[in-house]
Amino acid sequence: MLSSTRMSAARERAFLPEGVRSLAPEIGLSFAAVAGSLLVWLPFWGRMTTVYRVWDGPNYLTVARTLYTGIRDDNPLLAYVYVKSYFFVHLPFYPLLVRAFSFLGYQHALLFVVVLCTVAATLLFYRLLRDVWKVPAAGWLTLVFLFLPPRWLLYRSVGSTEATYIMLVLASLHLFERGRTGAASAVAGLAALTRISGVMIAPAYAVVLLQRKRWREIPWLVLVGVPLALYFGFCWKETGNFFAYLAPHEGKTSRFVPFGFLPQLFEQGLYHHAEFYILLALVYAVGISRIREHETAFAYCVFEILLHVCVSTEEWSRYWLAMAPFALILGYRDILSSKAFRWLFPIFALLSFVYCWGTLPINTCREDIYSHLMWNLGLWKEFVR
Repeated sequence: MLSSTRMSAARERAFLPEGVRSLAPEIGLSFAAVAGSLLVWLPFWGRMTTVYRVWDGPNYLTVARTLYTGIRDDNPLLAYVYVKSYFFVHLPFYPLLVRAFSFLGYQHALLFVVVLCTVAATLLFYRLLRDVWKVPAAGWLTLVFLFLPPRWLLYRSVGSTEATYIMLVLASLHLFERGRTGAASAVAGLAALTRISGVMIAPAYAVVLLQRKRWREIPWLVLVGVPLALYFGFCWKETGNFFAYLAPHEGKTSRFVPFGFLPQLFEQGLYHHAEFYILLALVYAVGISRIREHETAFAYCVFEILLHVCVSTEEWSRYWLAMAPFALILGYRDILSSKAFRWLFPIFALLSFVYCWGTLPINTCREDIYSHLMWNLGLWKEFVR
């Protein structure tokens, strides 16, 4: 019976066009990416404003609508951030994408962009695993990528930059591994214009190019920093401070040493938090050490972890998502492909959704302030409780 079922399935596949059969994994993974976000939103379907209000969605909504220059003195978010210059900490590429799709409605565009970028990142990661890194079980590992770690599932489903950034990093690496250093550097520049840690791509590529004796391509790496430099110039024009982006981050970089914020946690009696961050660093470091044969991904992660381990913030588990596809998925590919993990994965995926459903409502802008924001931005018609 089982044999006849397999033969029937094989005959059905034979009737499908070859192009459709070859794209079946991508179609399935794209569906899984979209379905994941839909399930995150499911408990809030009748009150999607809860999803729109998750930080930093309201800030990016403001930037997308005003392009920094049209922020009014009575913007209600100033109750949180106090000065209009704070909005310059939100780099422009993601809000520009939101503005480009604003014909859907600004709130809808916040989520549409992250889902679209997640699908693109999923397909790029699958192609890197299958075609570039030649990793077995590429489809399975890409499916795991959509749900590991849980915070990635959360931030690829709300108005945030993670999905856009990961998409750009993966696109840049895909181009670089195919010898297109100029295009890879240009895309990396957009990544840096999404999250500033994207500048770490430049030294990573430089190391790889030197190892491969491709010295003539090194000047292309200037493109990684050009978009960010132009943005800093825009900040200087608008605020008189070339480093307006960095000003709100002074507390995070005041002690630029590895694990520099742990003493503060001990002083507050948060020793269990300190243990979590130590274990988090260990898991990422071990994962990175296991991808040394993949030179470009390894170099990128080394520079990323050297940067982030010195940033004094309790947001490590979010900031380190920039390395997660490489350190956690590629790094632990043998463990994640094991029979034991395949059996446990549904439980883990369910717990990821439980994490999102529990976290999402408690990290939001107050509803009264958000409704005032929609009025302030001239988007009152979009507001639905």
